Amino acid sequence: MRRHTALATVALTALALTGAAALPAQAAERPAAVSAQAQAPAATPAEAPTAQAQPAAAAKAVSVSVSMDQLGTGAAVANALKGISTDDRGSFVQQAVDKAFNASGGRHNVMLFNLSQGYNDQFQNTRIYANVQWGNIYYGLWIFESGTFTNTGDGGWINWGFRGWFDRNGGNVNFHRSW
Repeated sequence: MRRHTALATVALTALALTGAAALPAQAAERPAAVSAQAQAPAATPAEAPTAQAQPAAAAKAVSVSVSMDQLGTGAAVANALKGISTDDRGSFVQQAVDKAFNASGGRHNVMLFNLSQGYNDQFQNTRIYANVQWGNIYYGLWIFESGTFTNTGDGGWINWGFRGWFDRNGGNVNFHRSW
């Protein structure tokens, strides 16, 4: 029993001398680098910097499955959306709508909507439809000529975005042809 106590004492002494015992909690995942040279004593909380550098949040992966493509630009739309690199949901929706509009030729209306929310769509001449997954959120992407869309769920950029020629009254949007 005495041998285990001696080893524990040596280990605790080594931690104290290297300053590893004073590492922040997130550093416990990575071993501390220890050099053969003498280490400076660890800073006390009063001397430690108040803000630590946080690693940047990883952008969510985007996957796109085009199930209808009457314009012949579905692959370009899918590639444009897959190129979005953000970890902000609202920013993703805004970028996706703009990129889909431009990649499809800029002549059709675009609607991106979170499929877990309630909605009613009555689009005429849908030219492209795709399922878009951003992280664990599933969106429907419609590129179409005209029609109406009613959002019966939550609004805001995190759940829906659209671009084109339209009149909006709350969650009801009436889209018109561009020509």
